[in-house]
Amino acid sequence: MKTRITPRLVIASLLILFVPLCFGETDESGSTERSADALKINTGAAKSYVFGLAGEPRRELVFHPASLLRWSNPLAGEVYGDVFIWTHQGRPEVIGSMHQWYSPFTHGSHEFHSLATGPISGTRDGDPVWTSEQPGIQLRRVPDQQSVAGSPVVRLTQMRAISRHFTGQKTDREGVSRELRLLPQPIYRYASDNSQAVLDGALFVFVQGTDPEILLLVEARPVGDLWEWQYGLARLNSVQFVAKYQDREVWRVETWPWSKVKSGQEPYTNFGPFSRSKMNE
Repeated sequence: MKTRITPRLVIASLLILFVPLCFGETDESGSTERSADALKINTGAAKSYVFGLAGEPRRELVFHPASLLRWSNPLAGEVYGDVFIWTHQGRPEVIGSMHQWYSPFTHGSHEFHSLATGPISGTRDGDPVWTSEQPGIQLRRVPDQQSVAGSPVVRLTQMRAISRHFTGQKTDREGVSRELRLLPQPIYRYASDNSQAVLDGALFVFVQGTDPEILLLVEARPVGDLWEWQYGLARLNSVQFVAKYQDREVWRVETWPWSKVKSGQEPYTNFGPFSRSKMNE
């Protein structure tokens, strides 16, 4: 079922403010001091990037400097990361995960995925580093469609219920497969300032440890004169991922060669390694 579109209230005030999730500071194996050091480095690195949507004129995205998710991954080593977003008219169009290693490595890396439905480009310290002509995400109709509720509180309950129908699996470059864990709350909730683009949306993540690996967007979007729930999936790693909806495979991406990961021409890209001394300059 779908919900008929009616004139809506200004919804900037309806968005629930999510407190950044600080898993990286509470893991037993973690270090508060190193987590704080990584946050400073990661935030500074994120500020050096500027992204924009293609078009005439080019639409520059708005950077949100607060980390949405502070994460660690004890299975991989001592590494601390932070997740940032860049938005256009309220909707996230780019997501970045900046992370700093302390053991067994000492470098940092920056990875990004476009969440835009069209081309995107980006610079770092003014130098072009990323141009993707492909859409960053493909939105699909949520199966077993239910009416989009009129209440923001009920819509959040609906989006969480939709997210729980998904599962995610990661297979690393050594062929080891692991089921990923869905965080129960979205790390970001939003709506479009453009009156009829996105009524409500939420960004969920599947994690290993607390390291975000698969992104799940759930959005209420217009189809004709009706609102409809749609979803999109994206990677935050270059390895193989599979997502299922109620045990039926709906999304699969394969392991990419490093040349593709580092090309700066794909919807997902990774920059680095960067030395800690260089990032602190």
